[in-house]
Amino acid sequence: MANSKRRHWAIVGAAAVAVVIAAVIATAVSGGDPGQPTAFGHSPAASTAATTDTSNATASPGAASGTAGTGPSSSNAKNTALADMKWGLDYSDTLTFDTPDQLKTALDDANRLGMDYIRVDFGWEDYQSFANYSPDFSKFDNVVAAANAHGLKVLATIDFPPPWARRAACQDTAACPPADNAVFASFVKKAVARYSARGVHYWEVWNEPNIDAWAPAPDTTDYTKLLVTVSTAIRASDPHAFILMGGLAAAQPSRGGPFISPYDFITAVAKDGGLKAVDAISYHPYPDGAPVTSKTFLAISQSPTSIITALNQAGAPNMPIWITETGASVASAVGGTPERIKSDESYQVDQAKGEVDTLSSYPNVASFFWFSYQDVPADHLLFGLRRADGTYRPAFATLQQLIAGAKKAR
Repeated sequence: MANSKRRHWAIVGAAAVAVVIAAVIATAVSGGDPGQPTAFGHSPAASTAATTDTSNATASPGAASGTAGTGPSSSNAKNTALADMKWGLDYSDTLTFDTPDQLKTALDDANRLGMDYIRVDFGWEDYQSFANYSPDFSKFDNVVAAANAHGLKVLATIDFPPPWARRAACQDTAACPPADNAVFASFVKKAVARYSARGVHYWEVWNEPNIDAWAPAPDTTDYTKLLVTVSTAIRASDPHAFILMGGLAAAQPSRGGPFISPYDFITAVAKDGGLKAVDAISYHPYPDGAPVTSKTFLAISQSPTSIITALNQAGAPNMPIWITETGASVASAVGGTPERIKSDESYQVDQAKGEVDTLSSYPNVASFFWFSYQDVPADHLLFGLRRADGTYRPAFATLQQLIAGAKKAR
């Protein structure tokens, strides 16, 4: 399973590199800092180097976060938003493949950071390799048990059908939609019944369906059919479930790659009745400059075709917006000079501060999930709070302090 998924991540990693190159070119013209790409997922090897060395570090479902508007919140509203913010750390599916010691270390770090949630892939291919076999959930059982022991809520992203369940046209990629939504929903229903009894109530239906993470190209009507079918199955197993639309990529993953803007995607899904199936929108803004001026962040509420505008037009002005991925890449971690790496890590710190400040100023934003826990150089995913060798980046301590400060106001 790991190898097939790793190939999928490699495709996304290559796209991310293309975005970085484009941002660096733009930076050379403008004189600013290089922007960071949108990306998702990383390989099961990501946390194998995790250690407990801290030498580089210093020390309810369904609720909306504010009401819709067109501009940033006031200072008082921002403080309230920070106090109410849900904090999470994205591990993709690394935890599923971790040893018990690695799993404990990874979730100990989530506790140290002050996180409330962990976000993990729940890829169908990891649990049912053959059509005539019942799903084997033992790997995810370990993750859920460990999360419960650490007092962390689990947000599971449902995706990645096994090859036997994919459409014939895209069987070579894990991003391939299921050939039969009802069969997928049956699997999901079993999973939700199992894990709702163990405290898991948060489910995200697919990841970045507005780019080619929905293979071979995004299709709003197609996605909405799956969303409605799967959401119905989730609620049948768990009436208290909190369901998120699949996290929307903020920008094209590569030049010329398929992309439907968040505004257009939400508008189309709403027109087909899909918004009625979810409790929240999920969005993945990565900075293409300073967050306060990044188009990806302005797209939440500061542009004519913003997410807030789409929600207002769809008659859902108070629907929460969960940021289930954001972060900043240390692009020089592979092949860069020590001076450049240090500069990029300082940039990552500044971006973390800016992202928290900016996102807390926008209406409806209910959560902040950092991507990711640890680098995966092989897939060009270099957003980690830990480097590939397991040592901590300065951004770890920065987020720790930001979250602690926000929680003091609770």
